[in-house]
Amino acid sequence: MDFTKEIETPIGKHKVVFKTILSVAERERVETSAMQFIETDNGTDFKLTNTAQVTLAEKHELLRVSVVSIDGDTVNCFDRIQKMYDKDGAAILEAILAEQKKMKD
Repeated sequence: MDFTKEIETPIGKHKVVFKTILSVAERERVETSAMQFIETDNGTDFKLTNTAQVTLAEKHELLRVSVVSIDGDTVNCFDRIQKMYDKDGAAILEAILAEQKKMKD
């Protein structure tokens, strides 16, 4: 069974292939990406140091582990997404999140 999907971005018309399901290790990478923005003094009480960065870190890691290729090229996908138009990047993230939600249901 193939656990990838291809979409075309709305502005740049890039063909983006991404994973519709993640491995345990990949999911853990996404979930722990925000740990650098959490502090603790005693190991039980935690404080977010930068809430905005937490969301951004999780979004970036999800893109890193999910996107397989852009226009057939597998090299530096995350960096290439960062250089796309905002609407194209948002479309990729929305498609990934929609597919991940389907897999959880």
